[in-house]
Amino acid sequence: MIRYPLKLKNYNELRKERTVTPRILVLVLIPENLEEWIQQSETELCMRHCAYWKSLRGQPQTLNTESVTVYLPRQQLFTVETLKNLMQQIEAGGNL
Repeated sequence: MIRYPLKLKNYNELRKERTVTPRILVLVLIPENLEEWIQQSETELCMRHCAYWKSLRGQPQTLNTESVTVYLPRQQLFTVETLKNLMQQIEAGGNL
C-alpha cells in the first residue's frame, strides 16, 4: 500500500460523484536521483519506476483542513492496458 498526502482541494475535486468526465488520481513514483528516471533517444523513451491509480469518487468528506492521506494499492498499476480498460469501462457507461 502506498500512502500519499493529497491536498484537500484536490481530494474534494476527485471525490465528486457528478462530473462530466470521470476522474482518477495517478501517482507517479520517481527515483530520488532524477537522472535515473528518464532516458530518451530517437528510438525509445524509457521511464523507470511506475505509476499507480485510484478512483476517489464517492469518498467521504473529511474534517481535515489541509490534506488527506490516500492509500493506493500496489496492485493498481497504471499501465497501458489499465488505461484501455478504464476507457472501455467509461465508454460502456460504467463508473470508476
